[in-house]
Amino acid sequence: MLTTEWGEALDREHPLPEHPRPQLRRESYLNLNGPWEYAITRENAEPEEYDGEIIVPFAPESELSGVGRTLKPGEYLWYRRELVLPEGFNVGRVLLHFGAVDQCARVWVNGEDACAHTGGYLGFSADITELLYAEGEANEILVRVTDDTDKSYHTRGKQKLKPGGIWYTPVSGIWQTVWCESVPENYIRALYITPHVDQGAVELYVDGEGPCRALIGGMAYDFYAGTPALLRLGEEIHLWTPEDPCLYELTLALGEDRVESYFAMRSFSVQADSEGVKRLCLNGKPYFHNGLLDQGWWPDGLYTAPSDEALSYDIEAAKAMGFNMLRKHVKVEPLRELQSRGHLRAAADGLAHEGQQVRRLRPEGRARPRGVHGGAARDGDRALQLPVHRDVGALQRGLGPV
Repeated sequence: MLTTEWGEALDREHPLPEHPRPQLRRESYLNLNGPWEYAITRENAEPEEYDGEIIVPFAPESELSGVGRTLKPGEYLWYRRELVLPEGFNVGRVLLHFGAVDQCARVWVNGEDACAHTGGYLGFSADITELLYAEGEANEILVRVTDDTDKSYHTRGKQKLKPGGIWYTPVSGIWQTVWCESVPENYIRALYITPHVDQGAVELYVDGEGPCRALIGGMAYDFYAGTPALLRLGEEIHLWTPEDPCLYELTLALGEDRVESYFAMRSFSVQADSEGVKRLCLNGKPYFHNGLLDQGWWPDGLYTAPSDEALSYDIEAAKAMGFNMLRKHVKVEPLRELQSRGHLRAAADGLAHEGQQVRRLRPEGRARPRGVHGGAARDGDRALQLPVHRDVGALQRGLGPV
């Protein structure tokens, strides 16, 4: 099996340490990648003895996992590790996140059922607060995985037990980052972002309860969670293009909860040119798409890139060859890859991140946004408690349903 230069430089104790959810980042972040115990059994019962060590988040079929075994239909893949939360880590609730596990997973914490999930491409989470021991004590995380690959009806991309031709190696088990975070009792559960280029504004929808404040480019905006808010960005906006991939930084607070995010101002459309031929348009202008089919497979990590640097290299190489687009294929990429590819292109219009998942914006029945105009933020604004252009009551009335 081929090994990349990034795979050779892999820190097996701390692989992929970066925050895996770049559009909803909290300071409370505990990465659980690295060595776990593993075993493969024919029986649906936790083994008394484990087979050895696996490097998470690399699938056991990959070289970087340190295992090099294929999980077969009817077999069970077990993962186990200890979790000791740092002192003061828990500020209310503790959430355990899995970026992706292929195919069917069940998770226990200290012997208690925490969650189950089916599907190898989307993330899932569990609130494990009530399952944890007292601060400073060691907790046990146990994960069981099954994956029948091409012997079942589940989506599998190009995986096949007997690869060849257009078919690829099976990928089983944990293949994206595992991590914990702690949130206050009232927190931002999800953030939906939609750019409105024609209005010079960005729409935010915060899944939560209570008043929020957003900071964008030195401007502060107050609005309420649970209803869409249209934030005017000023007289001039910086449009995103592959040649000039500008990303706006966003800080958002709801009560004691604070997250960092980003977005791009761009629009996609289909419009007729002067001869009536329909063209793909970027920011209202015809844009010739010159791209590649990106399979997203790595010789040593399979589904999982060995590092952020490896992701960036792919993007930079494509741009250096004159391409301005990548067509994703076979699998749903980790959220960090979507951020990296923001330097080449942005995710399709109308997408947002919820936890580890990508979902369509504007859920059914959601009201259209009312406008919110920002006030300039000043030094010392980190507490996000400065008044802006109007009081909270007026904001609540102004953001009511249309």
